[in-house]
Amino acid sequence: MGGSVPSDSTANGTVTTVAGSLTETGSAVILTKGTSQTSEQIQTPHGFTLVYANGQASQVINSVVTTLSSELASSSRSVAYPVPLIAAVLNNPDSGYVYLALESLNGLQVHHLQCWNSFNSQPRFQFLAPFTLTDIWIDAASGLPQRISQVQKAGRGSEPRLKIDVYFSNYQKVSGVLYPFLIQKSLNGSPWITFIITSVTFDTGLTDANFPVQ
Repeated sequence: MGGSVPSDSTANGTVTTVAGSLTETGSAVILTKGTSQTSEQIQTPHGFTLVYANGQASQVINSVVTTLSSELASSSRSVAYPVPLIAAVLNNPDSGYVYLALESLNGLQVHHLQCWNSFNSQPRFQFLAPFTLTDIWIDAASGLPQRISQVQKAGRGSEPRLKIDVYFSNYQKVSGVLYPFLIQKSLNGSPWITFIITSVTFDTGLTDANFPVQ
């Protein structure tokens, strides 16, 4: 998907969200910095901003900032641009991963892999390992990610489970890097968010100030 992970990325586009009978459209901005900072800004009448930085995350809705629990933050990194996530997994000595199977997805043959952060070097955080479990499907022909799935929970025990599936298509090369220009999210199997990317820029000098986690 590119020779190396860009220092940062900025993607602009349109967004459509579906919540029951309510469908809204607007604009969206997706930011990444390195492999550990992301931001999704969904600008619709009921939009929100989700910021992730180094294992912590917060959400802003109607100017109200909510700090997410450690359990929920563990699966709150944006995967709309999947390269930073995959690079983070491959470069973290605490990562575990397993090859599950060759499967079919939307008419494509895909490799199904599963990865997680074991926190072996940080014993006091090992209780978070199950919350980082991530499934990745990679096109066997092109090597491009086609789907990433996670289960989100705000805490342990009987907390509700939310299944998030993200599908990628229409990869386009920008400055030597392949970026998915169509990103579709589902929530518990129902369509939720669709991003149509219109422009992408890399290495523009984003700073920590672009990723404020409260």
